[in-house]
Amino acid sequence: MKKKQVAKMNEVIMSKKNKSLVVKASEGDAFWQPGTIKGNCIAIKVSPWNIPLTGHTVFLHELPKNGTVGEHAHEKEEEIFICLEGKGTITIDDKDFLFRQHDVAYIAPYSKHKIRATSDSPLKYMVIISPTGLEERLKLMGIERKSLNEAPPEPFDSNIGRQDTHGVIKR
Repeated sequence: MKKKQVAKMNEVIMSKKNKSLVVKASEGDAFWQPGTIKGNCIAIKVSPWNIPLTGHTVFLHELPKNGTVGEHAHEKEEEIFICLEGKGTITIDDKDFLFRQHDVAYIAPYSKHKIRATSDSPLKYMVIISPTGLEERLKLMGIERKSLNEAPPEPFDSNIGRQDTHGVIKR
């Protein structure tokens, strides 16, 4: 092969790859989530929305004291939760675990799980989920947060949140 052909082939290959990036703390599409406590917010940091060929969705979840994510499972997605701040209880397949700073929880497909914030300060944790798709459900369930300084809305419900959609099993 000639050098020009190899260079052109490499250019085509590189154009079909994702570009590396850093998502700043203030960046990402954020959505207030339904629940009985106000202040439940998810900020999507990595997804096909900003990295088209990624196989992961990464989001920051901030749950205020007594905020919960109800019991559910995923058909094919694996989740990894990494606690950044605060404390909570994570229940996996009916077993409770204390969840605090620097703890990591791995959730296999079909494992029932739920989480509750227990500290006075918000429970902040990163979620890495693969494959992608959950970000669409979180957007549909939520209310867009327009700025970091925006006050949270009053608690609200979501019909989507009660349904089996986007690989989530609520039963």
